[in-house]
Amino acid sequence: MPYEYELKSLSNPIRQSVIDELALRPMSVRELALKIDVSQPVMSQHLKVLKDASLVYARPEGARNIYCVNKEKLEEIRAFWTAHWSGLLASIDEQSE
Repeated sequence: MPYEYELKSLSNPIRQSVIDELALRPMSVRELALKIDVSQPVMSQHLKVLKDASLVYARPEGARNIYCVNKEKLEEIRAFWTAHWSGLLASIDEQSE
């Protein structure tokens, strides 16, 4: 299935919260850790998973990285998911007729 890795990375509630927070504004690891109430090492691990899935990216700002949502990747996944489910629902509708 396309986007399997990306969707799996979003299955974790903490990573879902990270995406929600970053959708509001870009943040550092420290800001995210405080906002979501996890340690910085734990947050760094979650950010690595999201970064490996290309769902977030980091931009350097002085001595720290600021994390941002990769809007283009999320739009790709949304378009795939919408088309996928529309096709499945159409097939179900055809079966019930």
